[in-house]
Amino acid sequence: MRGEILYGPRDVRFEERGTPKILKPTDAIIRISITFVCASHSRPSRGIQLIAQPTTLGHECCGIVEEVGSEVWSSKPGPFVIVIFASDKTCPNCQMGESES
Repeated sequence: MRGEILYGPRDVRFEERGTPKILKPTDAIIRISITFVCASHSRPSRGIQLIAQPTTLGHECCGIVEEVGSEVWSSKPGPFVIVIFASDKTCPNCQMGESES
């Protein structure tokens, strides 16, 4: 899998990432069809907001549900879905639990 990583202003790179895995029973894996960059990522990518370390971009997307954890009741593998906030648990906000509802 490839991911979009922001290293600094106007320095965005596509890099190999690990294969996604279900870590918690509430997780889902989505095969991304399209993603977009929201304002929270456009500011650092333009240098308006500084980042302390490289960060993964693209937490809003559309795609196909590939796998779901045992406690996911709202979807199953197969449907096309719109994801309003996704987390790969690597950015500082996600590591502090800010992506979880």
